[in-house]
Amino acid sequence: MPVKSRCPKRRIDPAAELEAWSMLFRCGYDYFRDLEPYGFDGPEGEAAARIAAKKAWKRLGRAYMANFKPEPPREQPWALEEFGDPRCH
Repeated sequence: MPVKSRCPKRRIDPAAELEAWSMLFRCGYDYFRDLEPYGFDGPEGEAAARIAAKKAWKRLGRAYMANFKPEPPREQPWALEEFGDPRCH
């Protein structure tokens, strides 16, 4: 009897996801539309991404802060100001 073929599960690379969220974490906007492949596209995509940013920050915030370098005019990332220290969640 032939083996049933299966489609591989779609897995998201954590490093790629962090890279996609990094602009929104830094300034609160996805200027380069890096989040479009993750379903945040179209006119309502920006608002949906900002809502989803809290969960993403809890999941990816520590890794983001480990590599964050303050640059003027932003000494702290938007997500840190908005959601607090990711190590406290």
